[in-house]
Amino acid sequence: MDRCFAAHQEEGSALVEMAFILPVMLLIAFGIFDYAFWIQKSMLLQEAANAGAAYGAIPGQSSSHSGMKGVAYYNATGSTSGAPGYTASATDFYVCTPGGTQVTSSASCPLGAPFHYVQVTIGITPAAAALKYPLVPSSLSLSATATYRVESLL
Repeated sequence: MDRCFAAHQEEGSALVEMAFILPVMLLIAFGIFDYAFWIQKSMLLQEAANAGAAYGAIPGQSSSHSGMKGVAYYNATGSTSGAPGYTASATDFYVCTPGGTQVTSSASCPLGAPFHYVQVTIGITPAAAALKYPLVPSSLSLSATATYRVESLL
């Protein structure tokens, strides 16, 4: 009889342990899921920004800001006009030295003509989490930027 009673106590303790551990394990699992979702969304935005900037780097397309934004939106959302919460911007600029200060396209540079760049930024607000965690924001603003040099036709 004592042996039977001891077996029931062990089964009961296993249930109590599981009752304590299961919620923690589920919280960790959902946290991993949310983190993976945000990483995937961030990678998608970076790919979209790269595609928009690559389009603008094609000679003759660098002034087509709407075209660069459309390509970025399409790569992120499947629509050239974007989706709710998504924002995109496209610019082109000139510098005399890579990483230098911006100049006008007609500036006189020591190395000749200024370098021409295009830049596309795309973001989404908010990227909501599946669960609300204490001390962790329930949504994030994610964005990505890509800068490409426009090759001259000379």
